[in-house]
Amino acid sequence: MPLINPFQPISRLSLSSRSLFSPLFKVVAARNPWNLHQHRDHSLLHHNLNTIVSNPSKSLIRYRQIHSINPIWRDSKALTNYEAPKLPATINQHNVAVGSTIAGGKVATTITKETLLSQANNPWERFAIRSKWFLIKGYRPFNIDEISAFFSWFILSHIIWVILGTTTFFSLLFYGLNSLFAKELVGKLTGKFISWLNPSFDIKFEDAVVPEWKDGMIDFKKVKITTVDDKGLKLDLKADHIKLTLSFKKYYHIKGMIENVEIHGLTGTIDRRDMNSNESEVDWFTNKNYELGNLKILDSFLKIYPKNGEKPLEFAIYNCELPKVRIQWLLVDFFNASTITGSVNNSLYTIHKRQHKYAYVSDIEDDLNPWKRITRLKLDPIDIDALGLNGTQFNWLVDGKADITADIMQPVIEDDEITSSKYIVVDFKIQFNDLKAKIPTEEPAFSNGEKLISMEDLKPIISYVNNKRTESFETSSPNILPPLNFRVVKKLDDLENVSTLSECKLLDLISTEIYIDWLKHVHEYEIEQRNKRIAMWSKTVASQLLVVGIGAMA
Repeated sequence: MPLINPFQPISRLSLSSRSLFSPLFKVVAARNPWNLHQHRDHSLLHHNLNTIVSNPSKSLIRYRQIHSINPIWRDSKALTNYEAPKLPATINQHNVAVGSTIAGGKVATTITKETLLSQANNPWERFAIRSKWFLIKGYRPFNIDEISAFFSWFILSHIIWVILGTTTFFSLLFYGLNSLFAKELVGKLTGKFISWLNPSFDIKFEDAVVPEWKDGMIDFKKVKITTVDDKGLKLDLKADHIKLTLSFKKYYHIKGMIENVEIHGLTGTIDRRDMNSNESEVDWFTNKNYELGNLKILDSFLKIYPKNGEKPLEFAIYNCELPKVRIQWLLVDFFNASTITGSVNNSLYTIHKRQHKYAYVSDIEDDLNPWKRITRLKLDPIDIDALGLNGTQFNWLVDGKADITADIMQPVIEDDEITSSKYIVVDFKIQFNDLKAKIPTEEPAFSNGEKLISMEDLKPIISYVNNKRTESFETSSPNILPPLNFRVVKKLDDLENVSTLSECKLLDLISTEIYIDWLKHVHEYEIEQRNKRIAMWSKTVASQLLVVGIGAMA
């Protein structure tokens, strides 16, 4: 009987050698050690064996690949007496014993996670094994589809991160940059990048850019902001700290990316002298839809130069908190401040929510309707030149001080509601002290040049002011004029895209009401003086008659 070369393909065996495999299937079927008729691999093995016996030339299975005839058989007797190896009794749902797999006539060992972990040499290898097993349930190299999926999820997760946690994303970005590079270099490059986004400004960070994990804000230290253009509004500001949060949602709605801002130690100058008298500060901003969710300014000092070239206003801000700041509604949001305290030319001012006289009533909200809130502005005695009252409207005032109290009532406005039918109401109480007046060379006029009051009506007011001053000297009493009380009503849409009282013509309305109330006081003063003269004349006549009568009797 010829010997069989185990490494020779079956298709190349001689016909006499092929007859050796005829009893193979019978032997395997008779012994059936694996219970093959109960498993799916039975048909595969049956097909392979029949192919070997009937048509070996078409078989793709080599002799050495059949595990059941792994020994080098040399005769049919040895093949008949062969006993198959025993497999474990436990078989999984894929008909594969734990620790081995039967597929296509092969028996291959299955690698489990526990096996890989037991062979790992260090924690890094164990971490890599657990990570790969979690992702692909194996420890093979990643294919191109898996790499592209990981890359897509990486990009998508970062996009979601930027949208949902914009501040956290940039905080970690700055934290990483500070770890890799010098903090001063990061601050310098950040300032150049922001200046490139806003060509009108030159922004420099003299210190590091550090994320503030406690408050969840990004902290910029020692920031310097200056304007590049020499015309129009000029800014030269420095801040010790600028903390802010970012919002992708606001940026998507073209309202700016900055959500909340907190400024500490702001100092510098704001120069408005080169601005056109008809130009508004709001027009200076390119994006009028810009909004801030919350603005806080603490321990700051600013020097503001007005357009008319008068003395600068020295603004000290101790605490300023605005719940919302919109470029389109700067004046309205200023009136709606939560609290503002500070000083103007060493005169204290406060803006806060007014304490209602019926605050103890539970239905205070109904009592305040239809007003959203009532804000009280209180300004301690301040020089009239600092307020600009010695300008065209009050060019006859030389010296004096004014104590101002204003209750600002704003209507309730829904987001989609038209503001043309809404009004803002302001109740003023102005107390003038130590006024000194003179006859002006020109009649007082509005901001547009129209005549405000004639000289005939102005002269009694000037006489009234100077007489009050003289009386105070004679009696050695304070020169305090009676308070002026009046109300100003303005359409709310007239306050859009304005930043000062003069731009919305509100200062003209205030000046008109001041003159009207002053004329009332002058009229009352003249009546009082006439009554005094009549009483004095009556006393004089009566005393003279008494003297004449007594003389006649004598």
